[in-house]
Amino acid sequence: MPETPQPRLVADRVSFMEILGHALANITPSAMATVTISLVVAQGGLLTWAVYLAVGLVMLLVAAQVAALAHEVPAAGSLFVSVSRSLHPVAGVLSGWVMTGGYLGALLAAPIVGGLFVAKALRIVGMGLPWPWAALLFAGISWALTVRDVGLATRYSLFVEALSLLIILVIGVWTLGHVSWAEPVLWPDTFRAGPFFQAMTLSILAYGGFETAANFGREAHAPDRDIPRAIFAAVLVSLGFYVFMAYVEVAGFGGRVGELARTPAPLSLLALRQGLPALAFSSDIAMAIAAFSATIATLNSLGRVLYSMGRHRVLPAALGEIGVHGTPAVALHGLGALTCGFVILAGWRDWSPLVIVDLFGVFTALGFIVIYLFALIAVPVLHRRRGQRVPWPALAALVLAGPLLVYVFGENFWGANGVALTAAYGFLVYLVLGAWLYWVWRQRADRPAADLLFARDDD
Repeated sequence: MPETPQPRLVADRVSFMEILGHALANITPSAMATVTISLVVAQGGLLTWAVYLAVGLVMLLVAAQVAALAHEVPAAGSLFVSVSRSLHPVAGVLSGWVMTGGYLGALLAAPIVGGLFVAKALRIVGMGLPWPWAALLFAGISWALTVRDVGLATRYSLFVEALSLLIILVIGVWTLGHVSWAEPVLWPDTFRAGPFFQAMTLSILAYGGFETAANFGREAHAPDRDIPRAIFAAVLVSLGFYVFMAYVEVAGFGGRVGELARTPAPLSLLALRQGLPALAFSSDIAMAIAAFSATIATLNSLGRVLYSMGRHRVLPAALGEIGVHGTPAVALHGLGALTCGFVILAGWRDWSPLVIVDLFGVFTALGFIVIYLFALIAVPVLHRRRGQRVPWPALAALVLAGPLLVYVFGENFWGANGVALTAAYGFLVYLVLGAWLYWVWRQRADRPAADLLFARDDD
């Protein structure tokens, strides 16, 4: 009797613009303008805009390699599947494992960031709301949207992220038109190689998340065309936004980069100083809705990675089941319940939101670095396996981006302390668990690991 075909994700549901919005939501460019620029400007100084430009050009090379893998193997498992088939199954399993840890860290942190900024915005207008309530609302709505309809979730994510970026760009354009600082855009006397490269290591992670566009696989209208385009476009859009906002905020502080480096929410402060609490409120709301969009996008991404790993029996097979709406319901329900439960626990125990974000941020950052390194290596190996000449962009990406990513990885150990250092060593333990997971999978598998290199089930 023939075996009943296993249900699969519904094909042809997500457009190019929705994939692009999903990738941007995972990158969360709004965070750079509202929070993280303070960290980068401490080293980049007046040339912070050039730091973001230099890193963006390097990340375009990385994105091109990830896009090449996505074109070769459009699958819900993203780099788990493509690295397995291009490089080696053990590298693929580790890619899927670190993506799971990295995305889970982002998923647990994103609604908490949103809750923090909602509470901050309400304080500006004289209202009070504990951050866990807003965080729980963000997590619950995201859970419902992603389970119900991937198209609805990606459209909503696209709309929310576009609204967030629009608000910040309006604030940026207004600020640029009302500052008197006349420092030249390029001031060679301020360049110092050491601080500049340190700033690059801090800013490289601002681009992380573009690879999540590859998680849609066959759900995309034209996966081998739209997914690579969306990956590249997401990095390009982020690059332009970062360079513009970096210059605007340095100009808004009159070139006083030391003061900007000490300011945790610079965009909001600029608006308050100019007597415009409405703009300050808007910048905080923009970051809050960006965090909401990131929650939706990360749920979608992680759900599909778990789904793909479940189908390949690397993780429990139940994670590979499809719900009535054609989405990976078991994986999404588990993640949604975990996220809401964590928010409730953090609020009940009165855990510091900033410590939580710092802790999970390290996991996410290190996860991005590892999967990008695998992607940089996988593309040349794939061409060599086919007897083809390795394209120069692949070599350039490996030579330029590879050492930078290794350096950033190391910075989380020799340049960290406290919670961040604890999280970094925890990530190493997590990698060891991933290697053990591969060993267990091979012991239980009913076919050679090499079969995954040639499998054509793109879910």
